[in-house]
Amino acid sequence: MRYRWLLLLGIGLLASCTAQLPWAATPTVPPTTAPLALATPTFLPSPTAQPSLEPTPTVELAQATPTATTPMSPAERLALFNDVWQTVNEHYLYPDFNGVDWAAVRAEIEPQVQAAPDDETLYTILEGMVAKLDDQHSRFARPVEAVYEDAVASGTDSYVGIGVLTIHEENAAFITLVFPDSPAQAAGLMRGDRITAVEGQPFTNADQIRGPEGSQVRLTIQTPQADPRELLITRRAVVGKITPSGRRLPNAPTVGYLLIPSLWADDMHTQVVSELSKLVADPQPLDGLILDLRSNGGGWRSVLEGILGQFVSGEVGNFYSQEKLYPLTVKPGLLYEQLKQVPLAVLIDKDSASYAEVLAGTLQFNGALVLGQASQGNTETIFQYNFEDGSRLWVAQEGFKLPDGSNFETKGVQPNIVVEDDWTQYTIPNDPAVLQAIVSFSER
Repeated sequence: MRYRWLLLLGIGLLASCTAQLPWAATPTVPPTTAPLALATPTFLPSPTAQPSLEPTPTVELAQATPTATTPMSPAERLALFNDVWQTVNEHYLYPDFNGVDWAAVRAEIEPQVQAAPDDETLYTILEGMVAKLDDQHSRFARPVEAVYEDAVASGTDSYVGIGVLTIHEENAAFITLVFPDSPAQAAGLMRGDRITAVEGQPFTNADQIRGPEGSQVRLTIQTPQADPRELLITRRAVVGKITPSGRRLPNAPTVGYLLIPSLWADDMHTQVVSELSKLVADPQPLDGLILDLRSNGGGWRSVLEGILGQFVSGEVGNFYSQEKLYPLTVKPGLLYEQLKQVPLAVLIDKDSASYAEVLAGTLQFNGALVLGQASQGNTETIFQYNFEDGSRLWVAQEGFKLPDGSNFETKGVQPNIVVEDDWTQYTIPNDPAVLQAIVSFSER
């Protein structure tokens, strides 16, 4: 059994969040979104999911904390409640509020707000109020979470640990990402490895791996299709920057493979272009390219557009709200001319969500082969509203449709070739979906 938890190993405070962890930065407003609101609260076009590599996980927050603020007065707490409720009331994507009587919610919650003794109680009430929408995207973030969101999105989040992002399984921690320049990277840990024991004791939770800077921890590592091995790693400060990873496949040197773990980092599209440039510059011809979006929980629209622009151009779909339609118009990217004729395969699974689904589905509509399992079917765009106390509201405000009207919401992206094998049990060269993609390239 795989628990839907995400852990930044070595961090302290636990915070639960939906649709790919919490967090965000302030991106440049893309032309495909509504104009920027100037009144309080301000809104910022946001990612389709909270950062992370998984939908509905739990994350350990790092050490970022908001600047100390004066506690709100009862009148200010009531004003914040009114702002949050009214923002949802005015901007929510679904006219029926996803089946919720939003006016009745106000009547129910307002007395609780008036009786709230402090800010933290208010935040708990507001979290519960927004959660009633039950759309897997809309959420209320406390000031401490908003600060952390910004740090993660900008790649400046720092903590003490070994430097891995993991999913907590029943008897192991599955590594989904190894941070660059981290102790884990120096020790040779890679995505797909599992931590099965700590100091000789079976792995049960991340507390076993945490420790002060300079201390050491002995880990038992299980790499797919290999014997277990032990590593002694020294904990130190790590910057939790989310990065893509590209390579030519050893069993198919003319095929490129690019893992895009998230669209949450606000410079992910720039990083992707850098990795793609290396693949294109290889002396070997590029006869096929595999984009791995499995467990990618989405991210920023600017990142989505920047990656799409390397493969497609023009009007590729439409975002829509209750009142308006916004075409998604993609400009040709730096590598568009070099990559537009390269056969493309996209790997997805049930944890591919939000803008990762829009990315996969748009590429599929334009001729890419999609392999794996149906994606999550959760593609609303959320918008970010920031309040004076430092808290933040994310509101599901837009949906997405392909040019033919297809909508991935609730249905997900359906793969051209279904691959049911558990990819986490294989190394990349032996991954059944990767092997199937290689075969498809040879048959073209």
